[in-house]
Amino acid sequence: MNKEPVSSREALYRFLGHIYLMEVDAELLASLKKLRFPAFEPQDEADQELLEGFSLMQKYIDGASEGDLDDLAADYAKTFLAAGDATGRAAFPFEAFYTGGGGIVEKKLEAAYLSRGLVPDPAKYRVPFDHLGLMLEYMGELCGESAQTCDVMRKDLFNEQLAFFEARLSGWTEEFAADVLRCAGTDFYRGAAKITDAFIKKEAAFLKDLAG
Repeated sequence: MNKEPVSSREALYRFLGHIYLMEVDAELLASLKKLRFPAFEPQDEADQELLEGFSLMQKYIDGASEGDLDDLAADYAKTFLAAGDATGRAAFPFEAFYTGGGGIVEKKLEAAYLSRGLVPDPAKYRVPFDHLGLMLEYMGELCGESAQTCDVMRKDLFNEQLAFFEARLSGWTEEFAADVLRCAGTDFYRGAAKITDAFIKKEAAFLKDLAG
């Protein structure tokens, strides 16, 4: 496997991790304004969903201004924290919410993050270790290490990616993405949901294929 797909995987993992961890602020919006999602010919349903997600998010970004930041913040709070929703319905971005995992999972995740020098700043994030954003950031870190080594993915890094993906991301993110689609009020987060669902599906196939 060459460096280009490894690097693109890293970028998408980090991008999704960031937008789930943090609300969109003026600095991020300015960066997003410069972003152009890739266009390609879809080969399967996951590709089609990915393109739909890219399109939804791109159109929202292109038409957004700093005046939309309050709406995005409100949508983030409603979608992921159930703020202002009397029913308490939300797409909570935590593995434990969907799988029932607890303290043991938290300790395993903390150990994994620390092994890569990823120490979430509690003053910045204030989230448990099973937050989807942190998991995506961690996978991005592993992809980044692969891109820096050589043209062929190192076996140990691949094994770590595969093990983490199968244990932490493959069992609940589809349901989470469906909840985001139901709860989100903006195409920014609806697009993020489609991108996340499609990307995780494509990653499952990609990693399985490499595993042989």
